[in-house]
Amino acid sequence: MSILSKKRHLILSLSLIVLTVGFIWINSALPGSESGQFSQNVRELLEKILTFINFPEAATAFLLENVRKVAHVTEYAVMGLELGFLWAGLKRGFQGLWNAFSTVLFIAVCDETIQLFALSRGPQITDVLLDTASATVMILTVYIIWLIIRTARGERDS
Repeated sequence: MSILSKKRHLILSLSLIVLTVGFIWINSALPGSESGQFSQNVRELLEKILTFINFPEAATAFLLENVRKVAHVTEYAVMGLELGFLWAGLKRGFQGLWNAFSTVLFIAVCDETIQLFALSRGPQITDVLLDTASATVMILTVYIIWLIIRTARGERDS
């Protein structure tokens, strides 16, 4: 990857990560009542969509019952894709994986720490674990796809 290409990769990746982290942390800073109302609105919208597409009833019930946890998984899965893309392009191999994993763990811990200061909210270690696990799955997915593409192109680390 050329220097200019790496620079574009870095700018794009960091921009997406900053937007995602901002979204997550702003939502974590909301007071419990606002956060609960937002979750309820998402739940109602999700219910309409799942009913419209005839999603299986048991799966719909599970998703609606766990809308906040589903939100955590979704937000951090997106972040995992972004971090995987960032570090796969900058630092391949174990160091890149470790950097991506460490970054997401740091962001998840900060996310839950923010909730210490939000009215009627509190941190949960299970959320840190869920966030980190969902992001890690996506980081590994990006790395596997990246390796397959590079192998198919016959590229090697330089």
